[in-house]
Amino acid sequence: MSDERTIGGEPGPSDELAAELDERAADGRMPGRRGLATRQRLLDATAEQLESCGYRDLKVIDIARAAGTSPATFYQYFPDAESAVLVQAAVLTEAWHDQLQFLITGRDWSGDPDAAAQEVVDGFLTFWTDHRAILKVLDLASMEGDFRFRDLRTWLLNGATNALVDLVAAHDSDMDPKATAGVVIAMLAHVANHRPGLERWGADHDALVVTVAGILRHAIVG
Repeated sequence: MSDERTIGGEPGPSDELAAELDERAADGRMPGRRGLATRQRLLDATAEQLESCGYRDLKVIDIARAAGTSPATFYQYFPDAESAVLVQAAVLTEAWHDQLQFLITGRDWSGDPDAAAQEVVDGFLTFWTDHRAILKVLDLASMEGDFRFRDLRTWLLNGATNALVDLVAAHDSDMDPKATAGVVIAMLAHVANHRPGLERWGADHDALVVTVAGILRHAIVG
């Protein structure tokens, strides 16, 4: 994309998206300490509301009430509920881009690839469960073609994907590194997103970890 920024040598969120995530108030002023604290309360309330209602059902009045303030105050910081969700998604993405990458690279793939693969899968499923509300929005909005959420989702998984490309290449696997990394990360995200349904269906959590880890191990070390 022509409007992508480069962060650490990798494509990052676009300049247009970066502008939307600016902390300035609606009037263009940078909030002081109390203003930033109010803004954070509104973001926390947004995340709280997402746990109990769908993204499309999110209402400014409910967010403001949960934050202990008014809709008028909300509109001083965000033009609509979707913008507050977008900021929450950006915060999560920025915090976890490197951590998901380290989840891949910080394992002993040469000495104990079975344990390494299980640690990666278990960590990925745990991450998805802990942040399922925001991640569901990233998935939904990305599939609907919203480039802002799509760019954030891509950036979130980009570090882990590139780490897998390097690992597959380094272990002289007969698999194509980029195709393998793309498929494996897509599989991890899909299984993590549908884990509750799979477990209700009867696929035990530990069995899911072992099964996906086996595929991951084979993809990397053969």
